[in-house]
Amino acid sequence: MELTQDIYRAFEDVVGTENISADPAVVDGYCFQPFGAVTTQRFFTRAAAILLPGNTKEVQAIVKLCARFGMKCKALGTGYGIYCLAGSEDTVTLDLRRMNRIIDIDKKNMIAIIEPYVTFGQVMAEAMKLGLACNVLGAGCQASMLASYTSMVGNNTQSVSQGYSARNLLGVEWVLPTGEIVRLGAPGSGAGWFSGDGPGPSLRGIMRGSVGAMGGLGVFTKCAAHLHPWFGPPELEIKGISPYYEAELPPNFEYHVLEWPTWEQCADALYKIGESEIAFAFHKTAGPGSHGSIVTGCNNEYYEKRQAGKYLVPEVSWAIVTAGYTPEEHAYQVKVLDKILEETGGKISPIGEDPDWKNVDFINMIKACFIPRMSFRIAGTFSCDGMMGQESIDNCMQALKTDRTLKDKYSQKGVIMDDGTCTNWGVIYEGGHFALLEGGYSFSSIDENNMKEFNKMVQEGSEIALKKPLGLGWMAMDTQGPIFSNFSDWKRKIKRSFDPNTVVDPTTYVSLDE
Repeated sequence: MELTQDIYRAFEDVVGTENISADPAVVDGYCFQPFGAVTTQRFFTRAAAILLPGNTKEVQAIVKLCARFGMKCKALGTGYGIYCLAGSEDTVTLDLRRMNRIIDIDKKNMIAIIEPYVTFGQVMAEAMKLGLACNVLGAGCQASMLASYTSMVGNNTQSVSQGYSARNLLGVEWVLPTGEIVRLGAPGSGAGWFSGDGPGPSLRGIMRGSVGAMGGLGVFTKCAAHLHPWFGPPELEIKGISPYYEAELPPNFEYHVLEWPTWEQCADALYKIGESEIAFAFHKTAGPGSHGSIVTGCNNEYYEKRQAGKYLVPEVSWAIVTAGYTPEEHAYQVKVLDKILEETGGKISPIGEDPDWKNVDFINMIKACFIPRMSFRIAGTFSCDGMMGQESIDNCMQALKTDRTLKDKYSQKGVIMDDGTCTNWGVIYEGGHFALLEGGYSFSSIDENNMKEFNKMVQEGSEIALKKPLGLGWMAMDTQGPIFSNFSDWKRKIKRSFDPNTVVDPTTYVSLDE
């Protein structure tokens, strides 16, 4: 339905005159996404209006008005990615920036209770003061913690010791598409926020599953996040001026870049490192362009070092941070790592021992600052090819080898940037029980033909992954559904059950077309 003056005034009565706008100059600011380049567009559908609710009751009132007037709504946290954008012109965007409080950090029970606009960086800074840390999303410390935990994927460098976002979600406050407020887990019975499940059957799988409903099943207004031990000081001593921040490793910490001759030896080491539980943070080096772009201040500096043969990471390499409570624990971790490298033919790469590299990349691994520095700075955008997903370590290692062939084909055509190494990024989860692969690449976002060619690369990668099979992306739902228990059909059933009148925009969650 069109946003009439009467409907606009009804929304205005809820949020106030200063917190609603249908001005194209304002609305268009919510249409742009750098990730959109892979779909050969940068600007997306213009929402009917932008609303800034300030609390759960206002969110509830907006959802009920949308149902009454035949409108749709879509929530936006910090706005990272196309998933929070309006999918149709009869959708109002709920920008949740006014809901920005850390409600509580419970040190004893290791819980942070937060609203939607609280970022990982804010929680991490406050948690460290209490000897705690949070699972900072790989997308960056500037992203909404609640959005990641309730509605999206959530891998990061610390997944080896802390799991990922879905694992760290506890109690939840959820405004359903019907306008009903549901509090899942312990808060539903007034018992606090320590659990997101029970008593009785859990709704966690319906609410978010592995990768989340991406705003397609309602609006989450509060959540409790599980925190983890922090082994360092209450505040890291940061030196330098942006973008040249750095910090020396605290006592009982180690940082190294590790390399192996083959992917098979690397896989063997990953299993051993995961099983030994010595890693606090651990991830594959590289990514769009190269890992070297993370530790330089600008593209020109990175280019000069590349031309001089510096900051080129070994192809089969991962970066690790170990952290211990005591000198004795630290010494034990060092000995175990040395033993694993000896058994798997690995070694500590000299590149990570350079203080100009080590002290910068250490911060990146703790606070996940590398996405802005690496992925967006090189070309203004980046995206992943079709070979990505969560699988076993061995499966991901096979995907890395296969993806290198695909990457070489398109880099030779000039479609993607060729850094001379394997440009994928990945992590292992929870002691190495499974792993994640992301085939990230930089490409021109101003050349329409280049974007079309990159899209072909994505399609070709997806087809290869399906045939092998290898780790698979999580957006090609209807393609992958038949080989994964027809999960796409189940998502449609969930959507229709929870939102029979399609009050919440389903665009990035599920296609309602059979």
